[in-house]
Amino acid sequence: MTIEGTHGHWGDLLKAGLTPQEADFTVFGVPFDGLASARQGAAQAPASIRAWSRHLTPFSEDRTRLSTMSLCDIGDFSVQCPEVDFEIIRARVAALPNIPIALGGDHSISIPVLQGQRQRFAGKRLGLVWVDAHPDLCDEFDGSRLSHACVLRRALEAGIEQSDVCLVGLRSWEEQELDLVENGRLNIYAAEQVAERGMKWVANDVRRLLTKCDAIHISFDIDALDPSAAPGTGIPDFGGLTMREALILLKSLQGLKLAGLDVVEVAPPLDASNATVFAALKIIMEFIGLIAREKQLKGNR
Repeated sequence: MTIEGTHGHWGDLLKAGLTPQEADFTVFGVPFDGLASARQGAAQAPASIRAWSRHLTPFSEDRTRLSTMSLCDIGDFSVQCPEVDFEIIRARVAALPNIPIALGGDHSISIPVLQGQRQRFAGKRLGLVWVDAHPDLCDEFDGSRLSHACVLRRALEAGIEQSDVCLVGLRSWEEQELDLVENGRLNIYAAEQVAERGMKWVANDVRRLLTKCDAIHISFDIDALDPSAAPGTGIPDFGGLTMREALILLKSLQGLKLAGLDVVEVAPPLDASNATVFAALKIIMEFIGLIAREKQLKGNR
């Protein structure tokens, strides 16, 4: 996809010729939606997100300059057979020397990303901020253990501790998920709780719980946002987070050991306005802004 822009890709942060060893971030796409259970279209997200990134500026919204950061893009991983191709993604993530930013695809693509992160931080405490309308704790869904409804279950099996997982924005449940939801050690902040107690309270509690983690990954399913903000997703569920609430949550993680981000379930064909794509871009750039701000603060100490 070619779109004329006012800047280079990723607000001029993409540096030609850089390798992951030289860059702060590695971006890659997984244009796959073959394990989505409803409407498809998320396979088109990586190309669309990259193309529209040329309309971003190298600043976060608090005016943090992002020009101190560098980003390399290693392209897309093709998924024809998830059982085989997910292993390739897992191994590549596990070997990365910097911070991965994964562009889905349906949420199933986070299975190898999280497995790779768990391997990359073997022997260390890996925290997970799970922002989603769904807990994705099914053991099997639509006949597959790799379904987008099984992602967090597979991540727990990979060794991420339940007590180091914070789930924010939940509002849809499957029967087979309820035992872990109600009797496990997961930290759950349903969308209703966010509305009642306020995101600042939730965000502060998430920060308190994860502050001792050695690394923290954020898995952001765009359907965590209310469909009024992000209609272009496979299973829109009303009563979700506002974009401002999502940003409050992200900014609460400033100073923690952020180690990766995936943004999934953006389906461009389902949103002619491209608002959902720009919501994804906002999340990604503000995530980069957190790292840039921390780098600048350390430089001033």
